[in-house]
Amino acid sequence: MNQDKKRNQEKQVPQEPGKIKDLCYYFLNLLSAKAWQYLGLIVHPETGRILVDLEEARKAIDLYSVILGEIKKDLSREENRELEAHLADLQLNFIEKMKEIAES
Repeated sequence: MNQDKKRNQEKQVPQEPGKIKDLCYYFLNLLSAKAWQYLGLIVHPETGRILVDLEEARKAIDLYSVILGEIKKDLSREENRELEAHLADLQLNFIEKMKEIAES
């Protein structure tokens, strides 16, 4: 058993600590998923139903924007373009959903 333990220790390579940018990507993905769910555009996984809560959607989109603004300088041009386009898509869908609700 000591041999196995020794081999495992030898195989382990120290990892660099994660960057805040990577953590922010994770947050952006979570916020994006929640925004789509609260816009009622995808099924909410916790309920299995379509749920519309524009206040929650707005919070998720606003936080997405804030986090993106904080990491913008650490992004490549392509990453920034992709995340900005996704934010714009969320914002446009939010406006459309607001109009749809106002007209009904």
